[in-house]
Formats: sequence, C-alpha cells, structure tokens
Amino acid sequence: MGILTRLRRHGTSAPPKAGPSAPWDLQAAHKHCSLHRAEIESSEVCGCFCCGAIYSPAEIVAWVDDAQTAICPHCPVDSIIGSASGYPITKEFLEAMHTRWF
Repeated sequence: MGILTRLRRHGTSAPPKAGPSAPWDLQAAHKHCSLHRAEIESSEVCGCFCCGAIYSPAEIVAWVDDAQTAICPHCPVDSIIGSASGYPITKEFLEAMHTRWF
C-alpha cells in the first residue's frame, strides 16, 4: 500500500507509527535527513520519505540550512535520505520512515 493510499485511508488523522518490529533504526536514520549535503552528493540515489519519490541526487536544486540540507524536487519538504547513509533507498524503507515521522 502506498503512502498516499494510507493517508487517504486515515483521513485527517495521522497514520499509525512504526512499531518495534521495523527492521531499521528509524530514529538513527532520521539523523541523515538534515545537514547532509556531502552525504547526499556522494549517494548514488536519494529518496524522500514524505512523498516517496526516489531519484538521482543531481535532481536536487534547492537547499536550506546554509545550503546543507536538501529539499525534495518533487515536494517542498526536507525529508531526503541518500544511499551513502547506509540505509536502503527503497519504497519499503521510505514508507516506514514516513509512517514514523509523518
């Protein structure tokens, strides 16, 4: 089930948070979504855990935090994580992050 489908299903209420059964340390992963320009630029692929888009770091054109935090080129949110973080940039991982942080 996609992020948008889950959000529609839940209406205006927040989706359920990821439980302890999630296979990744989502708290630690979240530390890779800000002040990460060098990590993003050294990544092969990036993903946004707000909108679920997966793309090349070359698509990123907007940065905040003194040009150190990427803004998603598909939505106006700074929820980008790159493959150089060591986390898998997959739909499954991005959905787990979305569920935990949104």
